[in-house]
Amino acid sequence: MAKATQIRSVETLACDAGWRNYHFIKIMTEDGIVGWSEYDEGFGAPGVTAAIERLGARVVGKNAFQHERIYAELFAATRPAAGGVVALALGAIENALLDVKAKALGVPCYELLGGKMRDSIRVYWSHCATWRINHPDWFKPAITDLDGVKSIGNEVREKGFTAMKTNIFVYTDGKPQGWRPGFGSPFEPEINVDRKVLRNLCMHLEAIRDGAGPDVDLLLDLNFNAKTEGYLKILAPSRTWICSGSRSTPSTRRRWVTSAARARTRSPPARRCWACASSCLTSTNRQWISRSLTRPGTGCGNR
Repeated sequence: MAKATQIRSVETLACDAGWRNYHFIKIMTEDGIVGWSEYDEGFGAPGVTAAIERLGARVVGKNAFQHERIYAELFAATRPAAGGVVALALGAIENALLDVKAKALGVPCYELLGGKMRDSIRVYWSHCATWRINHPDWFKPAITDLDGVKSIGNEVREKGFTAMKTNIFVYTDGKPQGWRPGFGSPFEPEINVDRKVLRNLCMHLEAIRDGAGPDVDLLLDLNFNAKTEGYLKILAPSRTWICSGSRSTPSTRRRWVTSAARARTRSPPARRCWACASSCLTSTNRQWISRSLTRPGTGCGNR
């Protein structure tokens, strides 16, 4: 084994990012090559750091170039608890190993993964309005009403973004509050989309659309906050395009969502917005519905 690729240490690091910490893994070889990767345990995945630190001892002394074997050995060692936090830990270790290998070979990481596909990529403003509503101490200026939502829509356009993504909010006495029952806020385990939610969602989308104008694409992040019937309810009043369903959605329910979405998109919608819940999907379900919505004639091809 080349000394340059023998793993000397596996270390975890964290830094204060305001309302949430950022977490990193640092793998160093005997020759001083350092591989980095980022992971998260501040939102829904406590314990990833502990898993990495326990598994790191199994990685020290191995050849970083043999990352597939290292992954297979770690998977075998954790098989009784495969998935979840363990899978996140394995992914963080593997990504850092790929970084080591790329640096040792003097190439970008993408060369190890089949090569570069493009020189640029379209981006959107994520959590638009959301962070300024939910975390005003860290993201300024604070948004406290629909006028603020309209203002950030205008800011998106002026800064040159061609798309933005926001979340579901309800307005109590004119003040926005995030509606995230899938995450227990509010605690409504039935996660039903009722008339009040739909009415407030339309107000929110109309305000941000008024600010951004007609040429900025609008995405709506549903996360885990609705079921299939909820998606269908959102389609009607907001003319929203749904590109994904829930993880447990069977093929028949996917067809319901897709058929409804296709019917809505045969005519140009008044407001071009996407409902995006990709975190709730397996990749197979997400690709199935995305392909269905982007077939010729649906009017939907710029996701």
